[in-house]
Parts: sequence; structure tokens; C-alpha cells
Amino acid sequence: MLLAEQTLAGLRLRGQQVRAAVTVFADEACRRSVVGLGAVDSRALLTVLHDLPLDLPVPLSSLDAHALRTLRTAPPGVVDQENEQGIFVRRLVSAVRVELVLVHGPQGISPCEWDSAVRDASQFAPFCARGVVVSHSVSERALCNPDSPRDPDFDLLLLKARFYGVGVATQGSAGLCWLLEPAPYRPLRHSAAQWLFHEQAWRQLGPDWS
Repeated sequence: MLLAEQTLAGLRLRGQQVRAAVTVFADEACRRSVVGLGAVDSRALLTVLHDLPLDLPVPLSSLDAHALRTLRTAPPGVVDQENEQGIFVRRLVSAVRVELVLVHGPQGISPCEWDSAVRDASQFAPFCARGVVVSHSVSERALCNPDSPRDPDFDLLLLKARFYGVGVATQGSAGLCWLLEPAPYRPLRHSAAQWLFHEQAWRQLGPDWS
């Protein structure tokens, strides 16, 4: 479970403005900085790289024409090309991993937006854990008055969120308070689309973010 006090960054991902908890891989971030390489968010390039082993030579003769053209346009630091030996060596790995995405309004999501917020958050299921942050007044009533009549709309929110694996939280002075924890992120497979998602986050964070 992610800590309530974990730093959250404002990002625009998949067309939505969200807050995200991320892990930066310092070795790769430093390596990219040394070679002057930023985010690599070319879908075509990442698709080719995804099929190459890391730090192992791949004969040019084993690659098709499309892969060869794509790799030859890669910026410095992505692959090493040894023409005399006839090989490519992939050097690129992810510099950052998005751990959690939160759909979050200025004052928390109001009841009239709950349903759409859960749908918006569920779109991040292939990439990371996800949650919504509801307005503090709603969650405060639910937490501080457990013996009061249940709000059917709030119960429906929790039911839908649990079905989609979406966490429900409120933002307090001490950080996030989870009313329903997000489902653990367990990818069934790894893909170039996931890699692209993290690279798009890295482009916005930049090498100086920590």
C-alpha cells in the first residue's frame, strides 16, 4: 500500500489532469542526463525496443527493415550500433514508474461527479494502481458518524469503485486518508504501451524532479 505522505505530482496522462505517485530510477535518470537524453515517447521506437533484450547484442540480420529504420533514427543513448560487428545493443530502460494515479478535483470530487470519476480512474488499470479523491465533507461524515444513516449514493460509490479496483480517498492535512484502498496493480503482461505511459510521465517530470 502506498504511503499517505508519498509525494504526488500533477501530470496530464491519457488526456486527463491527474495527480500521480511515481518512482524514479536514479541510475537510468543519471545515465540519460549524462548522454543528454530526455524522455523517449515515440510509440514506434518503444515497440521495437520492447522486443530487444537489454545490454545484449542483437544481429542486424535478425531485424526486419522497419525495425532497422526505426532504430537508426533513435537518439543517442537509446541503442549502441556497431556496424563493423553488425549488431545493435539496447541501452534504454524506463527512468520512472507511475505507481498510482489519482483523479482529483480542486476540493475533492463532488457527489455529482463520482460515477464519471470512477470511470476515468478505471482507464488507468493497464498501467498502475488508481483512485479517486472525494470531497472532505462527504468522507468526514462517513468516517466520523458511523452510526448515522448510510448515504446510499456513497455506498454505491464504494460498490462501483471496489468492482473496478479503484481506491477512494480524501485529502486531509496529514495526507491521503483511504476509505477504500486501491486494488494492487498486477499486470498480466508488459507492453510497449505501458512503457510509453511511463515515458510520457517522465517527459513532464524532467530529470530534476525528486
